[in-house]
Amino acid sequence: MKSYNLGQGEFVVLQRSDVSLVSDEGRDPLDEVVLTNKNLILVATVHEGAFRSSRYLKRLPLEQAVDDMGVPRTAVTKVDNSYVLNVAFADETVSLCFAGGSAGAARRWERAVSSAAVGDLDGIDADGEASDTLGDLLEETRGAFGALFGGAGQTRKNAEPPQRPMTVTKHCVGCHAPIVGRKGSVVTCSYCDTKQTL
Repeated sequence: MKSYNLGQGEFVVLQRSDVSLVSDEGRDPLDEVVLTNKNLILVATVHEGAFRSSRYLKRLPLEQAVDDMGVPRTAVTKVDNSYVLNVAFADETVSLCFAGGSAGAARRWERAVSSAAVGDLDGIDADGEASDTLGDLLEETRGAFGALFGGAGQTRKNAEPPQRPMTVTKHCVGCHAPIVGRKGSVVTCSYCDTKQTL
């Protein structure tokens, strides 16, 4: 494995090489996209002349991909018959397109990034390549069925929204000040420094 300059306690969760970075100017192929327990890392080689190239790493902290309520800012959108993973960080939004515009891969990575951003590493499917292909086949079948019979999008409207972490408001056990956070998380009261589980 190539060096990703991982920090202390950081490890690779997922990596993929057939990914492009989507921008207003088009699509730029990346060498790799790596998801760790702390960062999303974009790896690219930039050619500087005929005989020289440099490898660049862009580290995007996952803690910046979560809003004030603890909900990850990720979405999969369809752009020109391709499915694109969008991750909104504090300073920028990164859009990634997987090989062939795969819906399954985009959705699997969206779930993985969301789970890693909130610290739920057990919710990540690291062996989902086969399910990506099956998901793409189902997506194409659903689209063809909808085009033939006029039912496009009906299954989406009736589907349940994705489950997001529940935000809880409680009173501190030490000083009774209000505390807000994700259900099940350990928080420290900002007034009396008492640690407690919500």
